[in-house]
Amino acid sequence: MSIETELKLQIDPRHIARLRGHPLFKRATRRLSHKLYSVYYDTPDLDLWHAGITLRLRRTAGRWVQTIKGGGTVAAGLHQRHEFETGITTPIPDFSAIGSGELAAHFASPQLRARLKPMIVTEFTRVSSMLAPAPGVTIEASIDHGIIKCGGATESICELELEVKTGPAWRAYQVAMQLLEAAPLLVEDRSKAERGVALHLGTRYKPLKAPPSPVAAGTTSNSAFKLLVLTCLAHYAANQRGMLAGADPEYLHQMRVALRRLRSVFSTFAPLFPAAVLEPPVVETRWLAQILGAARDWDVFVAETLPPVSTRYAQHPGMAALTRSAAILRKAANRTARRAVVSARGQGLLLALGAWINAETWLEAFDQTQRAEMQRPVSGFAQTVLDAALKRVRKRGRHFANLAPPELHRVRIAAKKLRYATEFFAPLHDGKNARDYQNALARLQDALGSYNDALKMASFAERASRGLRGAAAIEARGIMLGWSGGMQAVGTRHLMRVWKEFRTAKPFWK
Repeated sequence: MSIETELKLQIDPRHIARLRGHPLFKRATRRLSHKLYSVYYDTPDLDLWHAGITLRLRRTAGRWVQTIKGGGTVAAGLHQRHEFETGITTPIPDFSAIGSGELAAHFASPQLRARLKPMIVTEFTRVSSMLAPAPGVTIEASIDHGIIKCGGATESICELELEVKTGPAWRAYQVAMQLLEAAPLLVEDRSKAERGVALHLGTRYKPLKAPPSPVAAGTTSNSAFKLLVLTCLAHYAANQRGMLAGADPEYLHQMRVALRRLRSVFSTFAPLFPAAVLEPPVVETRWLAQILGAARDWDVFVAETLPPVSTRYAQHPGMAALTRSAAILRKAANRTARRAVVSARGQGLLLALGAWINAETWLEAFDQTQRAEMQRPVSGFAQTVLDAALKRVRKRGRHFANLAPPELHRVRIAAKKLRYATEFFAPLHDGKNARDYQNALARLQDALGSYNDALKMASFAERASRGLRGAAAIEARGIMLGWSGGMQAVGTRHLMRVWKEFRTAKPFWK
């Protein structure tokens, strides 16, 4: 059994010729074109899929190849999976060719074998070239163009696969960043099998929230940093598709959360790094986070903040005009966000982070003492980080009842960093104690967030009403200003309650 390592990227069919014109393809040692017909087997209940296994029979050049894939990871488009491949004589699964071991055990049941049926079919033309981007590195670049079929449902395929044959995995990212110079590419976190399963189920993908922290007892600081960054990248990429389709605004929200968490990983682990090492990813993620943040702010204003006011004053012409103007500004902000995500800079950021985290190039800037610190269990570092983050929140929250809005904003930022840090390191401690503390912290952050939205309300109303003329527009601004003041008053009273609750909560890491 081998480990397949490949980077998947979507490409528009219109840009294939431009991609092939890149110098990397012109210098390719070989180029082959062939039609591939694949059949994926599973039970009607998708038993193999739920076990994390795919069984594929592929016909190419007049012969059949049986491939079984299982396990592995996907992050920032890089798919790494265990793969067992063997030639067979007929287009029917050959269980005797699987051999022995853990993989064979999944197919040992006669009942399972009897229920296996063809579920998904893919038909596409593959043009593959062998690239040699650096000495000792070979990468097979395959452009697949065709369809996925499941029953009567179909979906088009047009993607670039960069499979690392020799050399480190991060080289695939490096090649992808070079190819971005020739044509737009989009990081793809789904395999063809996963897309086929979605067709079979007839279900739409839903916005995905952040998964649980991968940090466990005994994890080193270096490994914890890598795992957390990869988790954030996977969270971001999993919501990219829905966000670009302009679907549920929750997709954009989750992408923004993924970037916030990623930036929090950088700030949490910053004490272990020389400042210059983290500066490039911090700057680039800040750029993208600001653009997505602006779009998310307009989503919240139009979809959550404004409706109660516009409903209450439904007959007011100024409020109707302000609402229409806000909707236009929201569309513009979302359009800007989508452009940033698909841009060479946006996709290049994902690819650069994927390369950086896989190559661990930060270690080159460390001295022997710093390297030793990174290889120690993360638990000791976590204790120090959590203590410092809690101290910062308490310090900024002194005399809480008398804090002005800018000071409350500083408390909110500190509370957010503490919350993410507790989520990162919660698996190192008792689950119930961690959950209880995190719930109290989440209520504080939510209350501070609502208060912040109330503060922003007047500013967004002012921006939405620019260009509107007449007494009605002036009245609408006044209505929004008054409503904002009322929300702030209510929010202040609620804040005091949740602050006291948070102050009495016992930190789970103590």
